Amino acid sequence: YFLHCLCFLLFFLSYHFSIFFCSFFFFFFFPRLTMSGKELKPTLGTGVPKTRKRNITLKHDPEAFRNRVIEVLERCAGELKASISGLDVDDLDYSRYGEVFAEVSIAGNIVEPGGSLRGQPTQFSVFQAEDRAGVMARVELLHQLMRRKPFLRARYDMVVEKLLVFLPSFQEASRKNFAAAVGIMMHGNMITPTILTKIDMEANIEGGFALEFIIAVMESFLRENNNDVEKMMHVLRGASIDTGTIVNWMPKKIRSAEALSDHFREKGLEKLVGQNERRIRLVVVTQLKEGVTERVEKKTPFKDIAKWIEDFAQEHSVGESERVGATWDGIIGSIDLSRKTQQNRYALLQALQDNAKLLLLVCRTGMDEFELLMKVQSFISADMELLKIAVFRDIVNLLYQADVFSEDTVLRWYRRGTTLNKGSAASSNIIREQMVSFIKWLETAEEESDDE
Repeated sequence: YFLHCLCFLLFFLSYHFSIFFCSFFFFFFFPRLTMSGKELKPTLGTGVPKTRKRNITLKHDPEAFRNRVIEVLERCAGELKASISGLDVDDLDYSRYGEVFAEVSIAGNIVEPGGSLRGQPTQFSVFQAEDRAGVMARVELLHQLMRRKPFLRARYDMVVEKLLVFLPSFQEASRKNFAAAVGIMMHGNMITPTILTKIDMEANIEGGFALEFIIAVMESFLRENNNDVEKMMHVLRGASIDTGTIVNWMPKKIRSAEALSDHFREKGLEKLVGQNERRIRLVVVTQLKEGVTERVEKKTPFKDIAKWIEDFAQEHSVGESERVGATWDGIIGSIDLSRKTQQNRYALLQALQDNAKLLLLVCRTGMDEFELLMKVQSFISADMELLKIAVFRDIVNLLYQADVFSEDTVLRWYRRGTTLNKGSAASSNIIREQMVSFIKWLETAEEESDDE
């Protein structure tokens, strides 16, 4: 009985001891093991957590930055080297306040929504310059800072784009200085030309500010570029701007291509008049080509198409070479040339055979035939696949058999050794080599006819 009681007591104690041990482990050791992979060690210090540098937020204070910039500009009194030395310092955060710097340098102060300035403008800004020399000095300061901090170019784009929207809010003298500065900055690749499209605002257009501004920009660019109109138009075309775009920026009551040419003449920009006239001609020729394509696809009778071409050419003063070229382009526009080379060859020859009578009606003189032959050469030279398989020879033979080309025209073309104004001499040589057998056949036929 005594042993039985002892065993029961030991069992009772072991059961409660195991419960106590498990509870102690769970509440004391387990939290420490789960909070970190190792036991926490005591640390020195007050226990105040430190703030990481990346979490430190600085107060946004554009006014303080503006005041610093204006202070430097006025202290240096516009002297370039001194201004650069005062502005190119580490404690001026251009990455954060680059737009503020550009606004102060161009407009004279921070620009509020609506175009008003936050305070009096500094006299050492583009808007406050007295003449073009002053504008150039301020732009040079912007340029020197941009060379040291290339990211400022994007800030200049943003500020110029912003100011273009508010042109009616500025004085006339400020707009002229701004336009001169934009032209200089475009020439120096300090801004992206595409931002000029932001001028397309109703208030700017109807008030005449858009037309006035873009012409002033072009004048300024030409003064910096020795009046190289081609280079300027190349830059503007990269921004999808041409004289057609400028026409759309004219007030509605005077909006026309002819009025734009007159405006250029008043400003003494005769070279731009030529650019505008060429664009007008291109638009007219494109309309003629599209009209031919539309009528060919509808299978309009050839006499009716030829009559329409003649009337259109007389109404719009289209020249003979343009008329012939537009007819060829119109026929080509009706053909699907997006397939494989042999399929394109067949489709091209089939379309020309079907429309040879139209070409015969359009080509009324030997000069017309020669223009058409040159147009065919230009078309084939632009497609290397068609050039390789001698499609030019096939087209000439087809049109010769249809009486579109005469023997004299083809032989005159070959004997003159005609090459393209645009294109490689290699393509012209390939075409001439392919035409040797056909030319020999023509010459033989010509000699036989002479003998008869």
